[in-house]
Amino acid sequence: MPLVDGIKAADISVTVDRFYDAVRQDERLGPLFDGIIGDRWPVHLDKMKAFWRSVLLRTGEYHGRPVPAHNGIVDLQSSDFERWIALFDATTEELFDPQGATAIQAVARRVGSSLWLARFGSPFNSPPDALRSARPNST
Repeated sequence: MPLVDGIKAADISVTVDRFYDAVRQDERLGPLFDGIIGDRWPVHLDKMKAFWRSVLLRTGEYHGRPVPAHNGIVDLQSSDFERWIALFDATTEELFDPQGATAIQAVARRVGSSLWLARFGSPFNSPPDALRSARPNST
């Protein structure tokens, strides 16, 4: 059973493509991702589509290790996660009804928080407000 009602694999594919188009155009994230991915964007997009299908459709097809992959990004900064979630929010708000977008965004915030904690977390700090389970302006 899908995590978000009515979402289909084709919706995820469009979302991932549009989101990473926005990432690649971002002045900070674009060079950061391009520096790592290089000419392997088709492979990366296929992997991200499998990840999001696994999460949102519960297909179980993704078998990657996102924490080591993200922790290996030397120039990754805490603020990059805020840019990432802002682009993800804009993409999902463009493609889904408000209820669907909010549900998908909540999942993305859990993913982002987990990756942030693995990289920057300590007993003395917590993820940025932008990665909290609810959007700051959604209540």
